[in-house]
Amino acid sequence: MRREIDLSSPKLLINRELSWLEFNRRVLEEAEDEANPLLERLKFLAIFFTNLDEFFMIRVAGLKQQISAGVNRPSPDGLTPKEQLKKVSAKTRNLLKTVEVQYRKLVKELKNNAIYFHRYEKLNKSLKKIADRYFYEFVYPVLTPLAVDITHPFPHLSNLSFNVIVEIHEEELKFGLVPVPKNLPRFVKLKESDREVHYVLLEDLIIHHIESLFPEQNIAHVATIRITRDADIVIQEDEADDLLEEVEKGIRKRRFGKPVRLEINGCSEYMLNFLKDELELNEEDVFPLTIPLNLSDLWSIYDSIDRPELKFPIYTPFYPGAFNIDIFSALKMKEFVLFHPYESIDPVVELVEEAAEDPNVLAIKQTLYRVGRNSPIVEALKKAAQNGKEVVAVVEIKARFDEESNITWAKQLEEEGVHVVYGIPGLKTHAKLLMIVRREDDTLKRYVHIGTGNYNVATAKVYSDVGFLTTDPVIGEDVSKLFNVITGYFHPPELSKIYMSPVTLKDKILRLIERESEAGEEGRIVAKMNSLVDPEVIRALYRASQKGVKIDLIVRGICCLRPGIEGVSDNIKVISIVGKYLEHARIFYFKSGGEEKMYISSADWMPRNFHRRIETMVGIENPELKSFLKEILEIQLKDTAKARILTPSGDYVRPERRNFNSQEYFERWIREVRV
Repeated sequence: MRREIDLSSPKLLINRELSWLEFNRRVLEEAEDEANPLLERLKFLAIFFTNLDEFFMIRVAGLKQQISAGVNRPSPDGLTPKEQLKKVSAKTRNLLKTVEVQYRKLVKELKNNAIYFHRYEKLNKSLKKIADRYFYEFVYPVLTPLAVDITHPFPHLSNLSFNVIVEIHEEELKFGLVPVPKNLPRFVKLKESDREVHYVLLEDLIIHHIESLFPEQNIAHVATIRITRDADIVIQEDEADDLLEEVEKGIRKRRFGKPVRLEINGCSEYMLNFLKDELELNEEDVFPLTIPLNLSDLWSIYDSIDRPELKFPIYTPFYPGAFNIDIFSALKMKEFVLFHPYESIDPVVELVEEAAEDPNVLAIKQTLYRVGRNSPIVEALKKAAQNGKEVVAVVEIKARFDEESNITWAKQLEEEGVHVVYGIPGLKTHAKLLMIVRREDDTLKRYVHIGTGNYNVATAKVYSDVGFLTTDPVIGEDVSKLFNVITGYFHPPELSKIYMSPVTLKDKILRLIERESEAGEEGRIVAKMNSLVDPEVIRALYRASQKGVKIDLIVRGICCLRPGIEGVSDNIKVISIVGKYLEHARIFYFKSGGEEKMYISSADWMPRNFHRRIETMVGIENPELKSFLKEILEIQLKDTAKARILTPSGDYVRPERRNFNSQEYFERWIREVRV
């Protein structure tokens, strides 16, 4: 008799933090992949370090907070905060060893392509002269040497601050610090011609002129350090008189958060012990590197070098011909699903711009999560308000690391007469909604856009998302109710075609999975998302697999589900696609007894999306659009070039044959299917 398996066992889950580190390993693999153009590989290395910074500022900081508070409650996978921190530290060190090898390899390959990263001491006479002149003319006047001794206490080093540290031997040991300026180029361009460019690191210039900053001192040792602090903003919304002011305070506090990581290059043992003592850090919080620190700055190299042959070919998003007439006329005729970045986001932008000028448009309501700089959407909303329309913008000012940008937009919109709402206390508004109310033939018609990605024209060129444009009156009524709930007093609305968090979305997902379970071997689930973490949903997928349901999951980032476990998840396969574009869409397919249900959503299957955010999921009923979305999923499941396969251990492996790149295929495919 087959022994019943306890699906609530922690052993059946992968740790969230370790899964995230595996995702960043896949980013690093793109830096290693010689099939990618050289400067793109450099960019992926920059992304790796940017990701790691955020991980330590938020996730590692959270673990440390739990330990400080004496919390010993294990995570769903059974690890205590201390155990997680230990494993995170070990895994991070393992990744950094790979990074050191890869950085040196990339520097050599750059040199072979006439892009030179020089060490100051290796500069020839001509370049050294240029470097010295640059230092004294542009760097030296900006620098602030800081003494650290009995009369000069150790200064506050803000979050992600990058510093040169000096050990000075006099009658007593003392130190000096020089903050590396953020407003000067990190990679100093010494010389550039048609085919050659020469760089030296800013900190290298400082180190080799350190005696000009600490004259008459017995300098024994010079090194570089970088501090990472807890940057999670905790807002007591119920107690805040002014949420905007409270978030602004939180942003300022980020600079003073508790240290969680110290990166070092070249520190002496005495220096290291001194820093650990001053910053109250342990050995596991210190990450020595033999390559330059702060390599997220490699973005500047990518942006500044105009060498098309060393980058991905420029792709121009396809503009659907159906929108060559005015957008309102196009949407009256049919519904659309736009697939970014392969299709342009311009029709959505133009819809808002046309609405701003159209005298028949009475109201525009939109959620804004991450809109980016120079947003044409924001400008159109301002114009609409100036033209006397009722304009509502739900601006999520708690969008992590975009708070300052969103506060700026919010203030500008308010100045132009837009009704700016900051959402519901305790919940982030993550739903992507746009509604335009237009007078037509003595009636009011709603034009609606529901998306999986942000209304950001820049990221829409590199994030893979889908957006649904419709005039369905039932969906329009649902979206009206949603906006009223967000801008008024929260109460669970009765919706007909849209499911929302924190009210009905998770229950709907669980019911859809359960229905497939009832179908047994005839059942089928394909789900594409960024992260899969929620234990209850994972257990539902396990039960479906046990009943014979074939399940394919495309999970770009964190996945806590273990596929391929005998008797538990034999019928579940998980792949992660990491490549030229960032996979960001949430698309869910359920065979549903042959009825075939298709949904798009702003929500990943995570507790935060189900319980602590305003999210939406909408069913796509149009047969043509359902077929379009289904084909997107089927094409991605065939990927062998950029897909990695999740194993039961939590590791990812690449297919033996890497001969099909779904992202490259989509660039051609979209023009064929839209003809």
